[in-house]
Parts: sequence; C-alpha cells; structure tokens
Amino acid sequence: MHPAYQRIIGLGPDVLPLILEDVEAGELHWGWALRALTGYDAAEGAATLPEARVAWVRWGRESGFLR
Repeated sequence: MHPAYQRIIGLGPDVLPLILEDVEAGELHWGWALRALTGYDAAEGAATLPEARVAWVRWGRESGFLR
C-alpha cells in the first residue's frame, strides 16, 4: 500500500471519475481503491482482469461517473 495510493483514496469519491477514466484507458491497478471508495465490488465474479475492467467501466457509466 504505497503512501501516494493511500492519499488518493483519502481524497474521497470526488476522484472516482478520474480513476474510472484511467481504468477505461486500460489501467488495472485501481481495484482496491474503487472498492474502498465505493464500498462495492463491481468486478465480483470476474474471472480475469480485463473482465474486471469492463465491469468497473460499466458500473462507472451506470452510476454517472463516466460518460
């Protein structure tokens, strides 16, 4: 748990659009932060990291955090 990653989580839900944009672009290292910020796991049941990415992007769109 890198201190910078912890500080990003500490910024709260306002960072969700930025994190989700990063996930949409292909970054797959935000799962922990997304779960911590939302209290939800959109990727539950995903068998692969790409499936998890798709699930979070879908959740981001449905929740209004992504266009």
